[in-house]
Amino acid sequence: MNTTHEEPAQAVARPEWLPTDVYPFHLRGIELPSGRVTYVDEGEGPVLLFVHAGMWSFIFRDVITRLTDRYRCITLDFPGFGLSPGGSDEQTLPALSRTLGEFVTALGLDDVTVVAHDLGGLTALGWAAGEPERVRGFVMANTFTWTPDGIGLRAMLSLMSSRTITALGAATNFVPRITSTWFGVGRHLDHRERAAFLGPFKDPAKRRRFHRLMRSALDETDYTARVDTAIAAELHDRPILTIFGERNDMFGFQRRHEARFPNHRSLVIEKGNHFPMMDAPDLFAETVSEWWGSEITETL
Repeated sequence: MNTTHEEPAQAVARPEWLPTDVYPFHLRGIELPSGRVTYVDEGEGPVLLFVHAGMWSFIFRDVITRLTDRYRCITLDFPGFGLSPGGSDEQTLPALSRTLGEFVTALGLDDVTVVAHDLGGLTALGWAAGEPERVRGFVMANTFTWTPDGIGLRAMLSLMSSRTITALGAATNFVPRITSTWFGVGRHLDHRERAAFLGPFKDPAKRRRFHRLMRSALDETDYTARVDTAIAAELHDRPILTIFGERNDMFGFQRRHEARFPNHRSLVIEKGNHFPMMDAPDLFAETVSEWWGSEITETL
């Protein structure tokens, strides 16, 4: 179990728009074969690896601050997202999954519990499919981990990744702006915190990549099929905790996770939206900690 910080990290300069009191983490950088990433590595203890795709690590801020007294909490921004430089506008879920594997190897992580949100679910499971021995369990927050099916889900992904919406998003920044409100991460944010969350999206290229990841979820059928196979063959016995907002599971993702992972536990955040970790960080963190203590410790 990796409880301490032994990775070849380099300090990363803090942007002026990201005050320390708003984002109270030491920013680290590491060079990987697929590019340079900026990441957070706080606390000591069992490893919780927080994975997102499209947004940035700010969405896990409130939960990480509540768990670092018991766990080593790690999260990264993929190349071209969040605080990480570089990246191509053609970033795909398989590319992010490879980067995640490089990152886990570089840090020498084992006995990992993955905490994934949104497209971070497919990203993390793509990595776990190739290295299942490194993974002890999963926390899935408003995410799915299968080939997109159903008219509603496919229509939503198709619309949000269309050329028109991608261009509109790059020009207006409408998705991050909506996300910064009470509907997204902003239920408990003040003006300075909301401005910090929006900081990376000053770059239109980062806005475009968000939309193109949704297209990747539709197009990369070989990749998603591999995830499906890995869950059925090797990962289905892992403990899983699902945490969803009450108001944001229109496609029934939580029930589907329960059907795929027999050893499951579920929490619904009352009046929660798409970011339950920001809507109710105390409940989210305590539920993860209690579940980890009762379920994951039995497998170690």
